[in-house]
Amino acid sequence: MDLGELRAIVDRLRLEGGDVAEIEVKTAADGFPKTVTSSLSAFANIPGGGLLIFGLDERRGFKATGVYDAAGCKSALATVARQNLTPPITFDVQDFTVENARVVVARIHEIPSSAKPCRVRSTGKAYLRAHDGDYELSQVEEQAFLASRDVPRFDQATVPEATRDDLDPELLLSYIVSCRAGSTSLARLGDDDILFRTGVTAGPDRTLTVAGLLTLGVYPQQFMPNAIIQASVTAGEDDAADIRALDVQRFDGPIPVMLEQALNWVRRNSRARIRRSPQGHAHDEQEYPPEAVRELLSNALVHRDLGPYSLTQAITLRLDPGQLILTNPGGLWGVTVDNLGRTGVTSSRNAWLLRICQNVRFGPERRVVEALTSGIPTILTSLRAARMPPPHFHDQAIRFTARLVNSASPVKTAKVKGSRSVNAVLLMEILRAGAATMSQLMTGTGLTERQIAYALEPLRADGLVLVEGGRGSRTVYRCVGPDHES
Repeated sequence: MDLGELRAIVDRLRLEGGDVAEIEVKTAADGFPKTVTSSLSAFANIPGGGLLIFGLDERRGFKATGVYDAAGCKSALATVARQNLTPPITFDVQDFTVENARVVVARIHEIPSSAKPCRVRSTGKAYLRAHDGDYELSQVEEQAFLASRDVPRFDQATVPEATRDDLDPELLLSYIVSCRAGSTSLARLGDDDILFRTGVTAGPDRTLTVAGLLTLGVYPQQFMPNAIIQASVTAGEDDAADIRALDVQRFDGPIPVMLEQALNWVRRNSRARIRRSPQGHAHDEQEYPPEAVRELLSNALVHRDLGPYSLTQAITLRLDPGQLILTNPGGLWGVTVDNLGRTGVTSSRNAWLLRICQNVRFGPERRVVEALTSGIPTILTSLRAARMPPPHFHDQAIRFTARLVNSASPVKTAKVKGSRSVNAVLLMEILRAGAATMSQLMTGTGLTERQIAYALEPLRADGLVLVEGGRGSRTVYRCVGPDHES
């Protein structure tokens, strides 16, 4: 970090008037703050860690009040990191002069999954970070962290109560035919051996596995009641005040059936628009590209956490005004948001379930999962074709969220300079619909406040976005200038 980046962060904090999920501010003018350990624990537990800034006073509009002593602050932080947390955490630290005051900035590193969760030694409590600060982990969340220390194998757990009669005959036949067609080795085996060798059954008694039931079962929810997709449409401004959600649905059955049900539900609750090709031909276009939605749903179904602590939670699918939000229990495993979909980067929380789904049909032709690493590129390609921004992925270590902003008001990229980031294009799309606060922009885009602030800076400099509201007040961002259509 350099001084310019720090000043930009301070400006963003002042505009919003509060801390953000990845940044915590402490005053430290009269000594080292005593309330720092929960933030250190939270940052160490979340993907990517976080930023801790000493020497700003949030109650005074993030005024630079300085630290009591820069060297002493760094030394005290090192002591707390080593002695007050278990396991000890690591960090990088710098100090700067901001508005004639000395400010200390520490980048807190995420600890390895094998050591999570990081706890406060004196209380044994562990924390996670949210937009409104730190919160103590629940027992279920702690179990998720502990289970992630080893390679997950919950998809290969057996379900002793289940029998072969609990498998869907049509799905089973299709699966065996597909396995034989795709492997010369499996083609030589009998049906029972194929199911055993591919993880549908396991153990000496060849009992059905969690993976086998979820993909080929007649009704897996008989044994795993919350292995479902819970869907709802958020009520809009025109709906009655006492209506909180519309078209609430619960999708169950095997994975191929849930996938088809959820896709049809999104299509039913989405708007269509008419787009004209360069040749002048008109065609209907879905609000959310079906290919992108299909891949996101497939990923959620295949990569959700199947541990006993997480099987109490459903996958949630929500259509808000302007966006689709899909959340599944369990964060990423073996990959990060930054390298999702990159060639050569493959990892799966449920390796057996993934392999089975590559031979389970979705509809008459398509597999639930087409191929390793092909899903994210397919999503990006379909969104580009629809002139939509890429999805936002948020990994919270114990849950994973994907967001799509709808294509009802297409971004006119010709007016957005080539140097603009994708995030800037996304923000312009949101602001064309009306003024928004930082919180509304975060909800509407799925971006962090840091990402939004960086993207807004050039838009403000070019007169495309106006900021209204004084320091510490409720700041509003408005689209103005030649790029705005009223």
